[in-house]
Amino acid sequence: MNITSRCFSYLLSTLTISILFIINSFAQHGKPDQPEHGPGGWGEYQHESIEIIGEYGDKADGFWMYLPASPTPDTANVVIFLHGFAAHNPDLYGGWLRHLVNRGNIVIFPRYQKKMLVPIPFKGYTDNAAKGIKDALAFLEKEQKIVPHIENVVYTGHSYGGKMAAYFAVKYAQYGLPKPKALYPVQPGVIGFKEAQLLNYGEMEEDIKLITVVGQKDKIVGDELALLIFNTAGAKQKNLVLSVADESRKKPKLDVTHVAPCAVDSEFKAFRGKNYIMHIGGYRAETDVVDFYCYWKLLDALMDCSFYDKNCEYAFGNTEQQTFMGYWSDGNPVEPLRIFTEPIYPKKSKRKNKKIGKDVKNK
Repeated sequence: MNITSRCFSYLLSTLTISILFIINSFAQHGKPDQPEHGPGGWGEYQHESIEIIGEYGDKADGFWMYLPASPTPDTANVVIFLHGFAAHNPDLYGGWLRHLVNRGNIVIFPRYQKKMLVPIPFKGYTDNAAKGIKDALAFLEKEQKIVPHIENVVYTGHSYGGKMAAYFAVKYAQYGLPKPKALYPVQPGVIGFKEAQLLNYGEMEEDIKLITVVGQKDKIVGDELALLIFNTAGAKQKNLVLSVADESRKKPKLDVTHVAPCAVDSEFKAFRGKNYIMHIGGYRAETDVVDFYCYWKLLDALMDCSFYDKNCEYAFGNTEQQTFMGYWSDGNPVEPLRIFTEPIYPKKSKRKNKKIGKDVKNK
């Protein structure tokens, strides 16, 4: 073998080893897949398709609704899902909506905005959302497609939708809405706007079960409203959950920012065009381990616990089942969720989301 051949062989071997090293590095740092079993898992899916009720979503007080199909159930529990500010195209949350419906739930997605600035921001939102919810329930009663379990209702929402969900959990009777058995505000915010704002949530009935979630890297709304809801809610059973970035891993990073609950699914796109909020949410959204083991798991478990008194260990109590976030592909565990079971009164901080974290311990 001449020098040229030996050099070529050496370079080829080096390149092969480098490629294998890179592939192995990606494999070693791969994120966990969606689990098969338990809350958040795909093995719980009971339906193969979704019926979309989309003809009533064009107005600022309209709604979209998603019904389980293949097979179509006679009855189903109800998830009222309130979108974030200017995030009123359901495709931004489509992956999560699909998960909920495949599990056998009716999902009502009320619209409280026509456009980003229509109506005037933070005015009339509660009236619009309440009308959308009531119209959706009236549609179900008229069409008799599926009988909703009105006694098994959960209010959930992201960002400003989380704020509204908490508001309706206290003021539902005033708006003629069904009483929830569970409340799940995800990264709710913000306190600064009067619309849907309460001084405290002490009037929340104690039999409503509550979980509220904060993202460690959420610099948009932080944790101020989540703390107010959690600390003052009259709910007897309640937890506050902090989704954390796994600092032991530089790549791939876990998204625990404000847009993390978004899980884009184009099948749920209701209209063309995007505002700035939709663009950012769609660009940064990734359906991954934080969805499966945090947002989706906790809501599934909260509903199971509230409706059927099962899987409560996944929803409450700072248990291993509740905090577990899966394993990286190298076998090491993802950093677990942090759970707060008692009120938290931290020192004030200039940074929005440094009120809870490593320096705050469960009481």
